Amino acid sequence: MRMEMTKSLKKRVGKYGSVLKAYRSQGGGGAGVMAGGIVLLVFGVLLGGLALLGSFKAGLVVFAVFGVPGLLLTLLGNSKRKKRIESYLEFYLKDSGCSREELQEADRELMSQNAVKIGCATDRSGGRKEIVFMITDHYFLSAWPVYGAYLRKIEDIVAAFYSAQIPGINGYRQNLFVITRQDAEGKGRKNEYTKKQYDGFENSILTNQRHCREVCMEALGELASRAPHLITCQNIAVDGVKYDLLSMDDWKKDWERILKEQA
Repeated sequence: MRMEMTKSLKKRVGKYGSVLKAYRSQGGGGAGVMAGGIVLLVFGVLLGGLALLGSFKAGLVVFAVFGVPGLLLTLLGNSKRKKRIESYLEFYLKDSGCSREELQEADRELMSQNAVKIGCATDRSGGRKEIVFMITDHYFLSAWPVYGAYLRKIEDIVAAFYSAQIPGINGYRQNLFVITRQDAEGKGRKNEYTKKQYDGFENSILTNQRHCREVCMEALGELASRAPHLITCQNIAVDGVKYDLLSMDDWKKDWERILKEQA
């Protein structure tokens, strides 16, 4: 479902002047360490204050046990979080395969009014709507909890499809699956359920959400309109040979055949 930026995301984008940096500011180890430190610090102050009523020495001991470690963890977490945010370009350079210039162009497109934002209410957001996908003329962004955002050039995506047959612990799950040219050129990974090979990316926020299919199909339609070359089905036949893109016999060789036939 198309939507505008949420107030919280708009606030972060305004603060950092970058969609990519705003997403990178969410979550991460530093945030967790800092949150734990704050809890310990508050706990130490409260318990230390109560202990002071009985004995000054006891109050100091209690604060030393809980408050001091909490303060140190808070400072450490804050330092890690700042480093994570300030090094956001390095993260995206490594993860996306884009150049620094391309990342800057991606940010300009993502902040444009023309960027299509697709989202829905999710369990993570407590039932409030949040953006799951952002699509521009040249870039595809998928919100990626803890890490920030999954960003790829649309021209590098070779397959994007909605599937309700993604193997999982409790049976099949559903999602939008994205496979890039870089994924196709890699070795692939072993599918623990089918024992065959696969690779690619799925949005964990959206997995099995109530409106997953319609949100995925809307994003897929936007992608396909910009890149007619996309494979938009999980199960395809090429030159009479059938392929399941989530369960390949030989990932690299199979993709070589598929891309050769499509060229």
